[in-house]
Amino acid sequence: MTGVTGAAVPAWADDDQATTTVTLGESARIDPKAGGRVRVDVAYVCTNAEDARSLTVSVEQKNPEDATATAFGSSRTAETDIVCDGTPQTREVIVQSKTYNWLPDLDAILTATISDIGAAPPAAADAKRITLVAAE
Repeated sequence: MTGVTGAAVPAWADDDQATTTVTLGESARIDPKAGGRVRVDVAYVCTNAEDARSLTVSVEQKNPEDATATAFGSSRTAETDIVCDGTPQTREVIVQSKTYNWLPDLDAILTATISDIGAAPPAAADAKRITLVAAE
């Protein structure tokens, strides 16, 4: 049996191209002046500055004392504020709850997604269960 010849190698398969990644920090802090805001640390790397990109962070927290009360919010960073030059970047993202104030010392589900169209892979995500803490 002979190998396939003439098969095109996708552009994203280039070994020299950096990988698009996103990582959530280990803590999320409730803003002491506005209980509906939580501050989330995010680290990311993206490479393709000429193409479309976005960074979105969402937080969801259920109230264990009220099954109908769920705090939820998401924040999308403007494309122009995302540095895509292949170097590690960190930023603090503020997520505003659209429903209820965040509750300290209770778990929340955090999700971060970065898209970097034209890179390999074109998107990455991270999700964690983190206990929200009251910032001082």
